[in-house]
Amino acid sequence: MTTRLLHLADLHLDRVFAAMGCQGELARRRRQGLRDALTRAGRLAMEQGCVAVTIAGDLYEHERAGVDTGRFLADTFASWQPMRVLIAPGNHDALLPGSLYRRVEWPSNVTVFTTTHLEPVELVDGITVWGLAHREPAWQGDPLSGPFATTGSGVHLALFHGAELGSRPEGKSIHGPFHMERIRAAGFAAALCGHYHRRRLDSASGLLYPGTPEPLSFDDEGGRGPVVVEITDRGDVRFTAHDTNRWSVFTVQCDAGECGSVESVIDEVTMHCAATGFSDAERTMIRVDLSGTIDSAVSLDAFTVELAVRERLNLATVKVRDRTSPYIDLESALVEESTRGAFVRAATAAAAEADPDEALVLEDALRYGLMALSGAEVGLR
Repeated sequence: MTTRLLHLADLHLDRVFAAMGCQGELARRRRQGLRDALTRAGRLAMEQGCVAVTIAGDLYEHERAGVDTGRFLADTFASWQPMRVLIAPGNHDALLPGSLYRRVEWPSNVTVFTTTHLEPVELVDGITVWGLAHREPAWQGDPLSGPFATTGSGVHLALFHGAELGSRPEGKSIHGPFHMERIRAAGFAAALCGHYHRRRLDSASGLLYPGTPEPLSFDDEGGRGPVVVEITDRGDVRFTAHDTNRWSVFTVQCDAGECGSVESVIDEVTMHCAATGFSDAERTMIRVDLSGTIDSAVSLDAFTVELAVRERLNLATVKVRDRTSPYIDLESALVEESTRGAFVRAATAAAAEADPDEALVLEDALRYGLMALSGAEVGLR
């Protein structure tokens, strides 16, 4: 007989989404989308005949989650009965004083792990889930430090929020560091993890990161959703990912070097955004990396481009990263006996002696200065 459970992590209820340019109604829609993702996960678990839902941390964000979030979670989990819910708090929803995990009266089918070492809970006969909690946001313990009583019969699964050090994404914070080689060595058939927002199903080592159910940044492209874990009567463990996300993000590269006006830039960006093949415009968010060398007389304003493209395609949001550079005939400009020539000479001389950070500032100063001197409206990046 096959036993199934559904695993998810990193939902981040009550997230602000300001870094994605979400304000007002759009930010509220995104937060409601996270609640909807949890509801869909429970529905999927019941359709798949799962005996439990496991959640590996960052279910919500502690500093923003309030009473309403606690009630939503309690009511949602209660509606899943008799299916069990096992929660291993992470760094954003750590088991701090005053956390929802301590304040909410959870229904009887919910188990919240409370210690910083893995403790066992028998899920069904022959299958044990071992879980732990981050009791502080910056917890640095090794979840797999052991030893564990996993040498007997049955299948043992580890549930925790942690950073697998051999595959850590660049810049990702380290909480609960571990090495995947320790999973099987510690006697676990699989480690059901959270923290990394990109999905990873590694059957060879038993490592599972479901990723975020909905995109939380522009880096979270592609299908997203929970993972169904199957444990066969022989003790084999299989992972099956399900794409349930309603929101989508894309990053497109757009060369505006041939554009001679703001309108032509807008046309070019619109074409590239449409080419992504998005299916639900009102739930699609696109980041545009705009490159190329543009005449300094073109009054390029990122906000104007964003607004125009968003309205043309009815997108939820468009975020432009202006990485263009102004076209300058330095040879001619440097010898000009004019205000423009004096400005270019001063800016290039300063840039030659500047450190890399200062050089970037001076590059912007040169751009805006040339736009102003050409009589164009100065558009900010």
